Amino acid sequence: MIYFLIIFSFIFSFGVQSFSLPHSALEISNSNSGIGNSNNININAAGINNIKNTVSFSSISWYQGVKGSNIDFKWGEKKHHYINLYNLSAKDIELRDLVPNDNPVGLFDIHHISLSYGFGTHISDKLNVGVKTNFSYNQLYVDESYGYHINLGASYLYNKFLSFGISLQQLGLEKYNNTNHTYPLLAGTGASINLNKLKTQINTDIIFQEELDSPLSLNVSSRSRFSAFSIITGYHFNEHKQEFSCGFSFKYRKIEFDYGIGFHNNLDSPIIFSFKYHI
Repeated sequence: MIYFLIIFSFIFSFGVQSFSLPHSALEISNSNSGIGNSNNININAAGINNIKNTVSFSSISWYQGVKGSNIDFKWGEKKHHYINLYNLSAKDIELRDLVPNDNPVGLFDIHHISLSYGFGTHISDKLNVGVKTNFSYNQLYVDESYGYHINLGASYLYNKFLSFGISLQQLGLEKYNNTNHTYPLLAGTGASINLNKLKTQINTDIIFQEELDSPLSLNVSSRSRFSAFSIITGYHFNEHKQEFSCGFSFKYRKIEFDYGIGFHNNLDSPIIFSFKYHI
């Protein structure tokens, strides 16, 4: 029964769910929040406009031996471009039949890989927009699927203290067993508050995720800067679960190192290390 539950959790985490999983240390630290105005491209494509030109690499340790990596490259000044290569995998998972016994009938692997391209621009001094396209491949035992979707986002700077954002994600199709399936919609809106004197940003997001038992969730995070060092905390809440996360960021000249960890009930704590070089 334990192995079945582990495999089921893998299936849930891969494919569609892998799109909304954190890709970097900062994303897991802030509970994947920041629709209002942040550097989180994974939750709002308009965030492309807020990121300096960088090359980054992340090492991901997820649940039950799931590991992966994430590579980002962002370039451009007035028109911003972004390329991302993301993968997750788990190897040597025990395959068991429906009759309980001590010996597995075999071993199998799970793989997810996605390639994304994003584009963002400033419509005005206050309005940013962005789009992110994604191609993905999933393999579970002998089954395979291919998918394509786009994410749309916008953020509006109301004043130097407050900004708002909106995001529509997973607008696309997945082909599985020669049948096309529409991805469940993920949509959200959020606000970001900048407390400049305290060098702190607070993000609050409301997320709707189609086809979940609890489709509505709340993500809240804060980031406080102390010279080259930043501390990030995050909180995710819905009807069935509450999750806390935290991390830190250290920047020296053009080099930045980030660390993030999530604390989830009855599961391993996912950890992500990220290294960035600012071009």
